[in-house]
Amino acid sequence: MFEDKVIVSQLMTKNVVVANPNNQISQVLDFFTETNITHLPVAENDTLLGIISIKDVLKFINKGLHIVKPVSVEDLDAAFSIDTIMTKDPITLSPSDDVEKARELLSTGKFSAVPVVDNGQILGIVSIKDVIRFDNTL
Repeated sequence: MFEDKVIVSQLMTKNVVVANPNNQISQVLDFFTETNITHLPVAENDTLLGIISIKDVLKFINKGLHIVKPVSVEDLDAAFSIDTIMTKDPITLSPSDDVEKARELLSTGKFSAVPVVDNGQILGIVSIKDVIRFDNTL
């Protein structure tokens, strides 16, 4: 079947915007509110360190809101460290992995995007949307 020969590099998003470990929460919030992207790989010198999702940021903000005093963006920026919020050493795909592997990983419901790396270097990201878009072309 043709579908079995399709590899991850054929459906991944290649122009990936990544966060730097030094970004502030206000920058990450701006990014998520201004784009349709819900996952942001974290890299230094193109080497993947982790991934942060909008869900991760919301969990962090929710914790901040339970503090007795009012919380401002400045307070969150001062307390925020991508390193403490991101998922470190996330599950990844190789560009040569079969599309079925991506489909299986994403179907677990644990996450909705998986970074694509080669020797630690981030090359792209595959999301549920990418797989659905690909499946609709079959």
